[in-house]
Amino acid sequence: MSVHRSLIGRRALIALLLVAGAVSAPLVLSAPAAHAARTADPVGFGSGHVVDQASVLSDADVDTIEAASASLYKDHGIRLYVAYVDRFTNPTDEEDWANETAARNGLGPTDYLLAVATDGKSYYLSGDSSGPVSDRELTTIEQTQVEPKLSTQDWTPAAVAAAQGLGAAVGDSGGAVIFWVALTVVLVVGGVVLWLVFRRRRGARRIVEHREGAA
Repeated sequence: MSVHRSLIGRRALIALLLVAGAVSAPLVLSAPAAHAARTADPVGFGSGHVVDQASVLSDADVDTIEAASASLYKDHGIRLYVAYVDRFTNPTDEEDWANETAARNGLGPTDYLLAVATDGKSYYLSGDSSGPVSDRELTTIEQTQVEPKLSTQDWTPAAVAAAQGLGAAVGDSGGAVIFWVALTVVLVVGGVVLWLVFRRRRGARRIVEHREGAA
């Protein structure tokens, strides 16, 4: 398995794709047969997080990866998408293929994509340069957690390892944010309650003072 990484952001890539689409639209319309001949172009995920064009996953495997992605989002606020294909084509470079797939699916800074070419023996973990996981952390996840599993064709464990690595890289920051938001809400509500109680007591004391003065 081979891997390398680019510093280009997905937002810049999306802009490039829009321009390229506008320029090449007439060519696509005039040559539909050539477009149909592509077999492992950047894929679409639809409503799921797993695409298996290489047929290396069972239904249970897909469910396991989907569960890992769901847990990653629940615990850390980030998502993992996984694509298995035979070979990367249009483009053939693993980095370009993964980043273009991410851009075409509208993946944002908190979305990550593990793209694997099972026959081509290459892969790439794509992440936006503005996301919570740094470029160096992504490379570490690839080399220490994902690649060992892929080298033994453990396709599902490789995806789960990617999810676990991303979660560890983010840490408990997502939970910490929720904690501080909840604490702020409690303090604000508590302050309002105390203010209402204090105001009510002041009002009650004024009524008593008024009655005593009248007597």
